[in-house]
Amino acid sequence: MSNDLHRAHGYYVQDYLLHLSVERSLGRRTVAEYEADLELFFHWLEPLFQDGMRFEQLDTRTVREFLAHLRHDRQYTPSGLNRKIACLKGYFAYLEVEKLLSNNPMSRVRSAKERKTLPKVLSPDEITLLLDTVEERIGETRNPDLALRDRAIFELFYATGIRLSELVGLSVDDIDFDRQALRVLGKGNKERVVFFNDTAAVALEEYLYATPRQTPGGPVFLNRYGARISQRGVEKMFKQVLQQSGLEKHASPHTLRHSFATHLLEGGSDLVTIKELLGHESLQTTQVYTNISRKRMRTVYERAHPRDRRKSSGA
Repeated sequence: MSNDLHRAHGYYVQDYLLHLSVERSLGRRTVAEYEADLELFFHWLEPLFQDGMRFEQLDTRTVREFLAHLRHDRQYTPSGLNRKIACLKGYFAYLEVEKLLSNNPMSRVRSAKERKTLPKVLSPDEITLLLDTVEERIGETRNPDLALRDRAIFELFYATGIRLSELVGLSVDDIDFDRQALRVLGKGNKERVVFFNDTAAVALEEYLYATPRQTPGGPVFLNRYGARISQRGVEKMFKQVLQQSGLEKHASPHTLRHSFATHLLEGGSDLVTIKELLGHESLQTTQVYTNISRKRMRTVYERAHPRDRRKSSGA
């Protein structure tokens, strides 16, 4: 490995990752993803450095060749490419600000065009089917404590719209049963308060009562070994419930977040409130749910309007 590559990979990258962790307050998992992206970039650069190119000579064309390699040789999607582009833009902007590099090769690189797709959403009836399936598991399983946990997880997902990472990170001290509110640590370690309903409150109380804690204030949701449940553990459980329900639709814990937001909007909530509950940085991110609601509103309109009703009945 050349000295230039070693310096860029070892010193500059580690400095940037520290900046992300400390000054931008990004979570450990996000920082690890940035590190993996940069490792991929420098691994691709290694032959160029071995041929004598210096780190300071990196230009826009070289970066575009790297992105073309990802697109054509490794079959990256536009969204996958955009993550790499965002990572490199942040990295080189940091080097520029710190005067570690005078030329920013990302200054003329644009994001790849993505095909916009609406989030997948379950209907209230489909949500009910999943919740009923979880309820049935309580009487069928040999380990009712875990079944109570699973019910509380599903109820809390749909009642609050929190992210999977936020759910597994919950501690008992984050729950305020009097106000029926949760203190959630979201992206960038930003704290917010979300609310839960009576059904979720009952499910949580029954689960916590059935699962004695050795350490007060510890994790809310535990695995079968008494440790904090992992995101993978929740995803595995969700998949089992989905299959058992017979619902022929792809869904994940994040689908419940989208469903929560869409159903609130259809129930009359305003976008600003939904934005705050979801922990979105921008209202523009939240506005995607208006597109879903418009599709449903059109269907309701056509079923409900007197002229359309007469037309559909053949009158």
